[in-house]
Amino acid sequence: MDTARRRPGVMGAVPWLSLVLLCGCSHFQSSDAASSLRPEIITPLKPVKSPTLGKRFNVSCQAQSPFPRMTLIYWLANGSFVEHRYPDEAVSEGDVVTEPRGTRVLLTRELLFRSFSRRDWSTSFLCMVRNPAGLEKALVHWDPEPPAQISEPQQETRQDVQLPASTPTVDR
Repeated sequence: MDTARRRPGVMGAVPWLSLVLLCGCSHFQSSDAASSLRPEIITPLKPVKSPTLGKRFNVSCQAQSPFPRMTLIYWLANGSFVEHRYPDEAVSEGDVVTEPRGTRVLLTRELLFRSFSRRDWSTSFLCMVRNPAGLEKALVHWDPEPPAQISEPQQETRQDVQLPASTPTVDR
């Protein structure tokens, strides 16, 4: 008769494993050590000069992270992925460029405007950088206020529309 004792391995610890990981992660994220491991956005941190309407334009987002292969950098437009908000690719994201910086990595991703418009100016663009220690985000602020130059067609108003002479008009 075999009286070998079975020891619980990883499978036996599964019910407890998720609890241990959850507690460990919450401690990790709240500790001071975690704050030094969070990604750090370098640009854009101050207002970006407003581009000329109708012109090509790029905005860069740069961030540092101690997790070279586990850091995501991406752009959102009004809270949605850029490719969903701009399926016509009037605005798109460039490739992620990474450069080693000692124990960290510098990540850069551009937001590319094919022809900057008033719609783009009024859209909220957010650079998001996520790694295992946390999330950082930076909102693009345009400087100055809306561009003064207007190169987009204006909508017709009621006064601009000429009615044919034979069409009766009704005053209300």
